[in-house]
Amino acid sequence: MKNFIIYIIAIFAIFTVSAETKTENYETRSIRAERYFSYKEWSSALAMYQLMIDEQPGEVEPYYKSIVAGVMIGDTITQIDMLERTQQRGISLEELFDGVRSVSFAIGEAQAYANFLLLVKSHQPWLNRGINIYLLDYYSFRNDPENTIKIAEELLAQTPDNIEYMEILAKAHITDGNIDKATIYYKSILAIDSNNYNALLALGNYYALKLLSPNDSTQTSLSQEDLTALAQTYLYDAYNLHPTPYVAQLLSKISSHTTF
Repeated sequence: MKNFIIYIIAIFAIFTVSAETKTENYETRSIRAERYFSYKEWSSALAMYQLMIDEQPGEVEPYYKSIVAGVMIGDTITQIDMLERTQQRGISLEELFDGVRSVSFAIGEAQAYANFLLLVKSHQPWLNRGINIYLLDYYSFRNDPENTIKIAEELLAQTPDNIEYMEILAKAHITDGNIDKATIYYKSILAIDSNNYNALLALGNYYALKLLSPNDSTQTSLSQEDLTALAQTYLYDAYNLHPTPYVAQLLSKISSHTTF
């Protein structure tokens, strides 16, 4: 009911604006639409973009700005209508999503982009995997571990050997404070690619920290000897792939550690 009321208001705004702009050309309408949009007069902006789309349906910008305006007033009907119109016009999803993303970020409403992606995902479930890739990029960029983990797990369930998703999951668990869970994914990466530098370095750091930090609050059943062996194994392999002063220094600290 709420969406229907919003839709009726938007339709009314379109008729009102249409009556006022019969003598305007496309460029003049574009200027007015941008003014409405910049002042966050979403319904008026949406009505003007609708007129622009009717006049020049091949222009992409009015579609994605209509979508953002629709998100801002909770008008899901318009958002789906714009999506379906672009699909009918052969406008790529990438171009549409990039437009929605750039505008949402530009006006300081980044969540509008995610909200639209989630709406598309629920409305056109056959696009789920593609939408999830966009969502994963967004949640990773926003440093949102909870949603990053949720979406990455969905993608990994479809492609269980995807190293990229495993690494994203590992990093998200670290951000979320669950380092032990992260190591599971790093080990899974090495089971597929034994020369994965990032996984080797992460695991080497993990065991070195447990060995060298007596105040480490995490519990482990591993002995000092086991921790030393694991840290050295992963770090030596990482160093052989990409020698850096940091890894060399860490290996030196482990070698000189004598409190077993």
